[in-house]
Amino acid sequence: MMIKYDVFVSFRGQDTHNNFADHLFAALQRKGIVAFRDDSNLKKGESIAPELLHAIEASKVFIVLFSKNYASSTWCLRELEYILHCSQVSGTRVLPIFYDVDPSEVRHQNGSYGEALAKHEERFQHESEMVQRWRASLTQVANLSGWDMHHKPQYAEIEKIVEEITNISGHKFSCLPKELVGINYPIEKVANLLLLDSVDDVRVVGICGMGGIGKTTLTTALCGRISHRFDVRCFIDDLSRIYRHDGPIGAQKQILHQTLGGEHFQIYNLYDTTNLIQSRLRRLRALIIVDNVDKVEQLDKLAVNRECLGAGSRIVIISRDEHILKEYGVDVVYKVPLLNGTNSLQLFCQKAFKLDHIMSSFDKLTFDILSYANGLPLAIKVLGSFLFGRDIYEWKSALARLSKSPNKDIMDVMRLSFEGLEKLEKEIFLDIACFFIQSKKIYVQKVLNCCGFHADIGLRVLIDKSLLSISEENNIEMHSLLKELGREIVQEKSIKDSRRWSRVWLHEQLHNIMLENVEMKVEAIYFPCDIDENETEILIMGEALSKMSHLRLLILKEVKFAGNLGCLSNELRYVEWGRYPFKYLPACFQPNQLVELIMRHSSVKQLWKDKKYLPNLKILDLSHSKNLRKVPDFGEMPNLEELNLKGCIKLVQIDPSIGVLRKLVFMKLKDCKNLVSIPNNILGLSSLKYLNLSGCSKVFNNPRHLKKFDSSDILFHSQSTTSSLKWTTIGLHSLYHEVLTSCLLPSFLSIYCLSEVDISFCGLSYLPDAIGCLLRLERLNIGGNNFVTLPSLRELSKLVYLNLEHCKLLESLPQLPFPTAFEHMTTYKRTVGLVIFNCPKLGESEDCNSMAFSWMIQLIQARQQPSTFSYEDIIKIVIPGSEIPIWFNNQSEGDSIRMDLSQIMDNNDNDFIGIACCAVFSVAPVDPTTTTCARRPKIELRFSNSNSHLFSFIIIPVILERDHIVVKSNHMCLMYFPQKSLFDILKWIDGTLTHLDDINMKASIMKGQGLDLEVQNCGYHWVYKPDLQELTMMHPGNSVARKRKFLAIEDEAQP
Repeated sequence: MMIKYDVFVSFRGQDTHNNFADHLFAALQRKGIVAFRDDSNLKKGESIAPELLHAIEASKVFIVLFSKNYASSTWCLRELEYILHCSQVSGTRVLPIFYDVDPSEVRHQNGSYGEALAKHEERFQHESEMVQRWRASLTQVANLSGWDMHHKPQYAEIEKIVEEITNISGHKFSCLPKELVGINYPIEKVANLLLLDSVDDVRVVGICGMGGIGKTTLTTALCGRISHRFDVRCFIDDLSRIYRHDGPIGAQKQILHQTLGGEHFQIYNLYDTTNLIQSRLRRLRALIIVDNVDKVEQLDKLAVNRECLGAGSRIVIISRDEHILKEYGVDVVYKVPLLNGTNSLQLFCQKAFKLDHIMSSFDKLTFDILSYANGLPLAIKVLGSFLFGRDIYEWKSALARLSKSPNKDIMDVMRLSFEGLEKLEKEIFLDIACFFIQSKKIYVQKVLNCCGFHADIGLRVLIDKSLLSISEENNIEMHSLLKELGREIVQEKSIKDSRRWSRVWLHEQLHNIMLENVEMKVEAIYFPCDIDENETEILIMGEALSKMSHLRLLILKEVKFAGNLGCLSNELRYVEWGRYPFKYLPACFQPNQLVELIMRHSSVKQLWKDKKYLPNLKILDLSHSKNLRKVPDFGEMPNLEELNLKGCIKLVQIDPSIGVLRKLVFMKLKDCKNLVSIPNNILGLSSLKYLNLSGCSKVFNNPRHLKKFDSSDILFHSQSTTSSLKWTTIGLHSLYHEVLTSCLLPSFLSIYCLSEVDISFCGLSYLPDAIGCLLRLERLNIGGNNFVTLPSLRELSKLVYLNLEHCKLLESLPQLPFPTAFEHMTTYKRTVGLVIFNCPKLGESEDCNSMAFSWMIQLIQARQQPSTFSYEDIIKIVIPGSEIPIWFNNQSEGDSIRMDLSQIMDNNDNDFIGIACCAVFSVAPVDPTTTTCARRPKIELRFSNSNSHLFSFIIIPVILERDHIVVKSNHMCLMYFPQKSLFDILKWIDGTLTHLDDINMKASIMKGQGLDLEVQNCGYHWVYKPDLQELTMMHPGNSVARKRKFLAIEDEAQP
């Protein structure tokens, strides 16, 4: 017999019905104990005896409530006899309660019990054996341990009875049903968050997660596990539905009914109900569970809060929306995780095979189904149940169908979250489902903001509603079934009318749309570089694209184009078209709404022949457009913030209108090798922070710039820079070049807001003192120039990166600043450190070592300060050197060293802050014809585990090109990894951090053309806070002897 009741109570109604029995049943109900009661559970018109017998058989515990007239009822005596019979068969406990009768009177059948049995003997003279059985039953039960209520307070005794029943029968789900796979860990987590042993306060815990993940299942099991610890409990299983049908009063009625039992309350309005709840629950330890909350107002009107509950009470709120939980003020939120692989397999096998293992021949199909379900319990149960009893061919057919048409039962549950979104949030969800899963969050935000979707708040809403998440790598992630939902919603609209297909991301879709040859309502097209292996090469017809007049988003990176592009949608807001094949954009294209135009590696000579007004354009990227000869009139794009013309090798000059761009922040002209002129009004760029002129040597060597200066100007500049000019060694041409540089560079260096400047490989031999006026400068790259000396950089207190690589004439280093704290510059991570590479005239000086170490320590110290740190956490330094300093107390010959992690993994020392790594390498030129590899060589610092194929690497930041390196040299690379970055690397190698016994650090060489690289030795040092204080002695200004103590590479035994 299946257990249906926790307890069966046998009692004489007319003796106890309106007093003790009612109080007992109410107390049992408050504890969530299901008790059978013959005056309320039996249906009218049914035979009493069979129903009672079945109820007795289906109960866990028996209570016999002996009262004065109990024995006078033959009905009660028959119950008692059958109760004893079931107890003897099943071992079920029988608990006697002696209400207004002495136990001895029942045991020996004296008094009223003797009189009652005598009457039964007289009545049933021909069934005397039955009466004797009744006597024996009374005696047997009366001898059991129970409760004598004579002269005892009923309330206290009832509490003891209920507690005993709870202990005997066990609270619900103490032994969880077999189908609740993987539930124990979440139950323990939530129970721990509830702090059940704390009885002095009221705690509120929120539970959230995507639809179908098992929030209700978890909470139901949790309620059964812990409800016995509370005076009363209430589980409202769908607050949103109750509000829709009955309003807040309907929900409050449930609270009253579940917590206060069978009392009948006169409820007229919300105010009276609220007062009644608060007055009745104020002194009780209550467990209140509210499921499916979709608006915080529902909780507010429920009027169940901390203040109206007794000490030790707990409130559990379940919602798909984390923001609702936080707005309400929960103490903590628990996010229900997906099932892991083991639990997914176990649950699926239970449903699909009714076994704990996979049936033969179904292995691959099982794992294909589990991959599709991706740990979502709802999907696993629905699909497993659907596939039960079907053969392998039906399984294959079902799996193929799923790829085309998702399961309706699963989609209906998940669609509820989508339907609750605002219009713009729905658009964001659909765009991400169709295009942007696993894309960087910052990129997706940018694109969606261009489309007017206000993605900063929109993404937050979707995250709160568990519709997407952000990975540790800052990628957009969405459950595969939510992706299916989004794509299904898009496809639904186009089933009857393909013209309503709003988003296109598959070649098949595009092909079908082009075949229609009619105007389409396509809003977005997305074809990135990574083409699916099942798809053929993507071909777009210009005529079809011209008819898509509602396009707002166009991303084409690797597509073939045929036909003519007569027009583009005037509604376009974001265009990213790699290798655009035409010389111009269509003449009829009116890009008034365009926010970003990105056409890298395009064939354009100029964007358009006529002027176009682009009031909303913020980013223009035409990098590597090798045929670009003319840039547009910047006066027509007054809100431009970023301009990237990198690698536009045929571009000769920049339009003078660039000076009006007061909002321009980023300008990259790197490798515009034929650029000879930049307008003087560049000084008007009052917002410019990033300027890259790397490789634009003609800008600084163009004699036409000297026309602006007469002889007095030259004389003035020669006199003001006498410390840098060497009149006896330079000729007129050199003088002109230096004067030109001293005139032109200050123009750039007068843009006081600059925070990053790259003027590397510009053929410069002179850097004006004005560089010291750029007080906001954070990064400076002046490598590949012809400097002999450099001005002091001491005043640049925000400088965190300096690159001097390939400065072959440099004889001394500039004074470096003392960085204070890192500040937020851009949303992109930027390298931090110092690069002094291939500067042969500097040699391996102790001053260089001292300066590098000193700056590294200052950077580490600055990084410890609170800030909005947006730079790459790793500090990278490359300097001349042939041996590792003795401070690195773990060293090895060759390119690798085994790392001992025991002292940081087993040590909870809060002083540990990171690791410093070092490698010494040599680089020498060789005949390029002796190597077959055409790529550029590189060096990586690689961390790996010999027990795994996984590894993590960081590239040593130097340019290794044969054209720049003419002599062999030795260099030392220093890298500092803060604690978090180190553990991120270790987690990448081993996510559990449990198999780190054999971690190796290796300076790995990737061979390339024209250079021979070799790593001599390497080492590392665990860095603790006291190390920073100790290494402060290396700062400039401390004694040379003290520096040598830590930087010495000579034999320590040497006197």
